[in-house]
Amino acid sequence: MAFGSMFGSRAYAYEIYVLVDGRWRLDKRLEGDAKMTQHANEQMEKSAIAQANALLNMGDFAAVKVMRSRERSDGFGTQSEIFNKTASAKPKAMTTRPFKGVFPVCETLYDFARRPAAKGFSAVFREFLDKQNATSIEMLHSPQHQRKLNDMSNFMRAGLYALAGAQTQPNLPSQGERSKKLEALFDKLIQRTRDAMAEKNLPAFENNDFARLYERLAARMKDDELRFTYFFQVTKVTQSMSSYAARLDIVLADMIDRPMNGNGALLDELAASCLDSTSLIQDLLGSRPGLSEALIALADLSAGKLQMPAKPDIVLEKLNRVLGEGRLPCCVDTLWERILSNLNSKALLSKNEPRKEWQMSRALNQKLMAVVPESYKESIEHAGRMRIERARNMEN
Repeated sequence: MAFGSMFGSRAYAYEIYVLVDGRWRLDKRLEGDAKMTQHANEQMEKSAIAQANALLNMGDFAAVKVMRSRERSDGFGTQSEIFNKTASAKPKAMTTRPFKGVFPVCETLYDFARRPAAKGFSAVFREFLDKQNATSIEMLHSPQHQRKLNDMSNFMRAGLYALAGAQTQPNLPSQGERSKKLEALFDKLIQRTRDAMAEKNLPAFENNDFARLYERLAARMKDDELRFTYFFQVTKVTQSMSSYAARLDIVLADMIDRPMNGNGALLDELAASCLDSTSLIQDLLGSRPGLSEALIALADLSAGKLQMPAKPDIVLEKLNRVLGEGRLPCCVDTLWERILSNLNSKALLSKNEPRKEWQMSRALNQKLMAVVPESYKESIEHAGRMRIERARNMEN
C-alpha cells in the first residue's frame, strides 16, 4: 500500500463493486477524511479488500473489485483500481446451523434486535456472518447485510424456519406459520433500516464515543426507537472494522475510559455479539492443551479471574477486567452457554489421553461448579454428570 507524502491533506475513500449479470454494481463505499492517520487509512483499505473477498466467497457474484479515491484539500482527486478478483469456481453453498436455545416469540421488528433473538441469528447464520465479517447486531441494522441475506432467499428462509423451530413456548401455531411471521417481521426490519438511511441530521457515532451518541439520541427519542437508532448508527462504523477483536476493543475501551450514562447494557450486548464468534474466542484464549483447559479458562474469564500471560493480549486484558467488575452480564451468559454446549458435546477433553477421560471429567466438573453462576449451576451440574457417565462407559 502506497500513500503519498502529503497523506495528511488527502481524504481516501474505497468503493466495493460486484459483477452481476455482466454489469458492475456498487455494493458499499467506505469513506475516510483528511484527518485520518496513515495507519487508519491502511486499515480501511485492508477492510475494503477483505469485504470484497467475503462477497466473492458468497458465490453470488462473478467478480469483485475495489476502487480507491483520493481527494486533496484543493479539490483535485484521482481514482484507481486496487483490487480485482474473479470467482474461480463456485464455492460450496452456505448452510444454516441449529440453535440449541429457545428463540423468543417476536411481536415487533424491534424484538429481533434484542439479545435473546440476536444470539439466535448469530448461531443460525454463523457461516454468513463470518464470511461477511459481521456481528448479528450489524446484520440486523445494516441495509447492506440485509440486502445480501435477502438476495440469498432460500438460505434466509431456511434460517428463519430453523429459528421458528427453536420457538418451543406452549400454545404456538405450526412451525410453518411461525416461520412466515418471522419472514414478515424481517421484511419490516429491512424497511425500517431503509427509513433510517433516509433520516436527516441523525447524531453520528464519532471518535468511538458510545456515551456521547447515546446522550444525543436520548435527547430526541426513547425506548425502541432509541435502541434501534443507536445500534443503526454504531453499525455504520463497526461494520467496516477488520475484525471482531477490533469491535470488542472499542467497546471495552469506552466502558473503561468513559462514564456509561445509561448505555452500559447496550455496550454489553455489542460485546456479546462479538463473543458469539468462535474464532474470536480462540484468538483471545490462544492455544490450550485440550478442551478441559479451554473450558476452565472460559469459566475463569467469565468471573474476571483469568490469569494473564507474561505478555497479555490487550483486548483479553480489558475483557477480563470489565468482566471482573460485573459490568457484562450478557457476555457472562455467552461464555457459559459456550461452556455448556461444549460440556454437552461428545468431544474428548484430551485427544492425547483418552484413558484419563473419566478422571479429567470429574476434575473439570469440580472446577466449573466452583465458579459457575447460580443461574447455570443446575444445567452445568447435569451436563457434568452426563459427561462423567459417558466417560465411565467408555472405560467399560
